[in-house]
Amino acid sequence: MSALDAPPRSATGAWSGIAGLAAMIATVIALRSWQQPDYIRTLAVLAVVALAMVVVDLQVYRVQHNASSGLSAAPQRPSDIRRILYKLAGLWLTVGVVAAIYWLLPVYSDSFYDPFKQAALYGLPALVLLSPVYIAFVDRLQRQPEDAYAQLGRLVAGNRPRDWSMLAAHGRGWIIKGFFLPLMFIYTNNDLAALWARSPLVSIDNFEHFFSFGIDFLYLVDVLFATVAYTLTLRLTDSHLRSAEPTVSGWVVCLFCYPPFWSSVGAKYLAFDQDDAYWGHFLGSYPLIYGLWGSIILALVLVYTWATVSFGLRFSNLTNRGIITNGPYRWVKHPAYLCKNISWWMISMPFLSTQGWTVAVQSCLLLASVNALYWLRAVTEGRHLAADPAYREYQDFITRRGLWARIRRGLPWVERVA
Repeated sequence: MSALDAPPRSATGAWSGIAGLAAMIATVIALRSWQQPDYIRTLAVLAVVALAMVVVDLQVYRVQHNASSGLSAAPQRPSDIRRILYKLAGLWLTVGVVAAIYWLLPVYSDSFYDPFKQAALYGLPALVLLSPVYIAFVDRLQRQPEDAYAQLGRLVAGNRPRDWSMLAAHGRGWIIKGFFLPLMFIYTNNDLAALWARSPLVSIDNFEHFFSFGIDFLYLVDVLFATVAYTLTLRLTDSHLRSAEPTVSGWVVCLFCYPPFWSSVGAKYLAFDQDDAYWGHFLGSYPLIYGLWGSIILALVLVYTWATVSFGLRFSNLTNRGIITNGPYRWVKHPAYLCKNISWWMISMPFLSTQGWTVAVQSCLLLASVNALYWLRAVTEGRHLAADPAYREYQDFITRRGLWARIRRGLPWVERVA
């Protein structure tokens, strides 16, 4: 393979995600009969997956030595107790503000979020014990130790920063973490509980059962990896926040796709599955087509999940935590969005309505509107990430060597039409 054919260096490699996936499968099997509340079993699975990926990133890829980590290989200075205390104050003030927002907003009093609150309280002692050790260790390695936590601690002590941009980025990053982490944890907890409640034997001779298990498992992998990544925004693993989406439009199109915004607005006004007649309803009488159609759906969701796994510890909406160029990102800039949106057409089949052609046309237009929403997400994300030279290099690679570029070179008439 020539240098021109190879994608730019990825922020992490494939083995990080593979290790996390292997650890997940082994732990889920091992804890199936463990007599503990689901949130504790979920925490255990998340902890093992996180540990597996951290070990691979530190020992195999040596991400702590990346220039983007801001860390040196050896301590730069003796421990500065005052700065460490400022950072601890900044961290706990941040956590306290997020906890206060959870208490203030009525949506978080819903029983839906109870497992997250129980898990957070269960894990709080570990955070109390580990945070001083981690902060003191990383502080000695940081080339620029006056980070956002130090600035926030100094602000509490009465020292106003000259430049507020670092604190603004810190605030945006924690809003993103605070919004998505509870959702991803709840989805993971519920999906794991459903998986443990299933029969341990998967019926491979019944495609309907196999499809149901397969798609549920793939979506579980997606949210579980997202939960780990939202939790571990650490400089030591080079998975810290580089930047957060700076525009209101970027935030709006992203958050609209998640509860409570989607469930209260999007699901009502963009309900493309009005008749609740999905692909199985239309194809159930044709076993061969049913199996082929379902297999394509599974393949699409597999690529979607593969995209999340490829991020390792770095998955996050609305942020840049390192540019990923391996996995499906080697061929397409937004493989998750592309496959997810195609799968919705195949699952809902809005063009075949049980309520007549007018509802079919209506449903197709509504699903196309959802597709347009994800196109806007891709546009705003690309605009944000383009501030990073590594992403611009990746964009250039996709333009030259991506899937669409290869198709155009292989089909001359496509090149002429384009």
